[in-house]
Amino acid sequence: MNSVAIFGQHWVTAFEQLPSLLIGLQYTAIVSLSSLAIALVAGLLVALLRLSSVTWIRNVAFFYVQIFRSLSVYVYILFIYFGVAAFMNVDLDPIGAAVIALSLLNSAYIAEIFRSAIQTVDSGQREAALCLGMTRSKAFTHVIFPQAVRLALPALVSQFTVIIKDSSIVGVIGVADTTYQAAQIANVTYLQFEMFTVVGAIYIAVVLTLSHFAGYLERHLRLS
Repeated sequence: MNSVAIFGQHWVTAFEQLPSLLIGLQYTAIVSLSSLAIALVAGLLVALLRLSSVTWIRNVAFFYVQIFRSLSVYVYILFIYFGVAAFMNVDLDPIGAAVIALSLLNSAYIAEIFRSAIQTVDSGQREAALCLGMTRSKAFTHVIFPQAVRLALPALVSQFTVIIKDSSIVGVIGVADTTYQAAQIANVTYLQFEMFTVVGAIYIAVVLTLSHFAGYLERHLRLS
């Protein structure tokens, strides 16, 4: 068999592994979506603390953002799964550890997205809501926050693509995501180039789709 035929057979073998990679993609989706949901809640809370009128609360929130934006994803996942688990003497599930790590890291970035969006909303609208008899909390939830979410949405979708890309590293702690599945198959078939090329193509397809959606949202919201 000549080299061209062997090369073609390698690619056929690689694409035959797509069902296993798609199973891994399900784990990627679980980790990414769970991390996004928790990071959105935590990020909004931190953003509100960053906007607090109390100095020490603002400082604590600022410190939180700076710490988590300075950490390496790889180091932090290992720290949570091995370090924190050993320190607290608990057995962490790999998926749970991955979600905790990605949630905390990305909540710092999402906090800044929300903070910027909230501050972009015209302060006169809050004052008008207060003049109409709304409480501060009602003015925020009914007037300020809906507009802030609208402004933040494209950036939040973009941040979701970052979470998806960061999730490709969770295989180091045993999460059977797409990258982990490819590594296991490559160890058996010795098709490292082909398998990781296919995985790269999967991530490119997912990320470009989300990036296109974020661009569409930004254009649509700008026009409206």
